[in-house]
Amino acid sequence: MNNVLPEINLETINSYIEKNLDDFYIKSSEHPNFSSSKDEKISWVLAKNANWPDCIFRADFAYLNVKKEINNVKKLIQKGKAPNGWTVGPLTKPNDLGPLLEKYGFSNVYQQAGMAIELNDIEQIEMNKNDLIIKKVENEESLIQWSEVVSKVFGIKVDLGLLKYLLLQEESHFYLGKVKENPVSTLMLYLSSGVAGLHAVSTLPEYRSKGFGLAISRSALIDAFNMGYYVGVLQASSLGETVYRKLGFQKYCDFKSYALE
Repeated sequence: MNNVLPEINLETINSYIEKNLDDFYIKSSEHPNFSSSKDEKISWVLAKNANWPDCIFRADFAYLNVKKEINNVKKLIQKGKAPNGWTVGPLTKPNDLGPLLEKYGFSNVYQQAGMAIELNDIEQIEMNKNDLIIKKVENEESLIQWSEVVSKVFGIKVDLGLLKYLLLQEESHFYLGKVKENPVSTLMLYLSSGVAGLHAVSTLPEYRSKGFGLAISRSALIDAFNMGYYVGVLQASSLGETVYRKLGFQKYCDFKSYALE
């Protein structure tokens, strides 16, 4: 039985949603194809041969000169020593860091909803039957197929070496959905900070609106529950938020991503 959360409450869930994401970034930064910085006031992971994951996160500028700290990071971005993507979540300090980033040359490029669900009744949630066959990724061939779908859907370059490394870690699990042997849908389940995080949920455009994303998410969350986890979390786009509410997810916080203009 893993470290679990018996219930969701607003006071604690925001931190678990963000910590699960941060844990994934930190684990990824341990691979030699990535460089990183991790200290008390700010962290980042910088990809050498890909563009995911590639992000500044976990900023804590409380009691510091915020303008000075932002300008220090800007210089590193301009020199290519830090990624040009800065995630601001519920644990970010100060609380108004987002508006301050915009004041000093950054743009808000996208926003996601931090969502969570209790997994006690996940098996009882009915799904529309479809042709999707969902299996856990267990070999390199399937992992390559997984990376190809993610790359096409999100328009990003994925580091296969990182995926091979993550596949060996007990906290990460990859899922691949196929229709007539064609890979069409993906998901990564990341178990950390006491919760089950859903990441890289994707479906090829020509196979959307068939419930594949919900089906593969439900399958992964059932596995997480059977491993002793009681809470699932994710970060969803505005469209994804509407979809995941059908599965029972509720929004608890916002994540905003900024890039230097």
